[in-house]
Amino acid sequence: MTKFSVFASLYLFFACAANGQTSNVDVHTAVDAQLRINQQTHGIPGQAVLVLHNSDILYRNATGMTAIENGTFVTPETVFPVYSVSKLFAITLAMQLQEEGKIDFSAPASRYVKNLPQSWRNIRIDQFLNHVSGIPEYFDSNDFTRPFPPSLAAVFANLKDVPVSAPGERTNYTNTNNLVIAAILESITGKPYRMLVRERIIEPLELQDTWLDRADVPKNRLVESYRANEGKIVPDLLIVWPDYSAAHVGAYMTLDDVGKFMSAIAQGRLVAKQELQRLWQPYQFANGNVGFFAAGWDYGKSGRWHEVGHDGGTKVRVRILFDDNLDDHYVVVYLTNGNKDGVWSHTLVTSVQTLILPK
Repeated sequence: MTKFSVFASLYLFFACAANGQTSNVDVHTAVDAQLRINQQTHGIPGQAVLVLHNSDILYRNATGMTAIENGTFVTPETVFPVYSVSKLFAITLAMQLQEEGKIDFSAPASRYVKNLPQSWRNIRIDQFLNHVSGIPEYFDSNDFTRPFPPSLAAVFANLKDVPVSAPGERTNYTNTNNLVIAAILESITGKPYRMLVRERIIEPLELQDTWLDRADVPKNRLVESYRANEGKIVPDLLIVWPDYSAAHVGAYMTLDDVGKFMSAIAQGRLVAKQELQRLWQPYQFANGNVGFFAAGWDYGKSGRWHEVGHDGGTKVRVRILFDDNLDDHYVVVYLTNGNKDGVWSHTLVTSVQTLILPK
């Protein structure tokens, strides 16, 4: 399809929307056209997108290739690494235990985890969840050749003398925050983190195409991942994450499994809707400003729509959108295997949600 045809399709969609004539066919045509624009503009090798309105599928499609060389066509059965979207498993588990009365988000994490560094002892759980704890990152993101600490206990020991910024004063996103959350979950339940994810999320939702370890993923279904480098697309770094990192990275999922998980959240199947809406309030700083997270979820607003979700950097993003309450909601899942210009996943998801949200 030519660029003229792509823009003509979008023009037709908006013309129909203005006259109240939108339909699933219109949505599919418009989103197809937008994905072609995104692919051409940002150099995306492969992408898969799902849009749900409540439990109804408005759009489901996959385009492009799993790899630049010797790849196969991306399909809804293709497996993508979801990077930091993996954090939503740990966050959901924490919300479940909070709803069950087993954890108090306003309490210091040291109530549940005894081997935290001394300077972390008074930091509240909600501050770890919302990335306002001020604790440092546990690895050097500029040099992945350096070995990771061999255990979570070693992480805490290595950081015991590293200065902490004043908790609760500003957002400082670090993966270490999620390690603390996982440690709390294991302390309360007496079970390993991966077992909790399987028993409380994967098995109840019947997620058949979700893995927490790259070694378990069927290699013939897994995309090759890429990153931007000076306007070019190059193979991504292959990082061998330690076992304890599962709480912040390392999940692999298909489009449909991500959709099942996000839809189950929005429908209140894992945490009650009323509890979700109570928790989905952005962190409030003492000066009246608010943070970027709400109980660990990205939080924002688009007109009258609340947006909650998470990104996996430039490659993937998930989002739930709702107005007054979750009884009427949308879910957008956007998975890619990289791009050439470093476009942030927020831009990609917003390009789709603009087409499907009622004004």
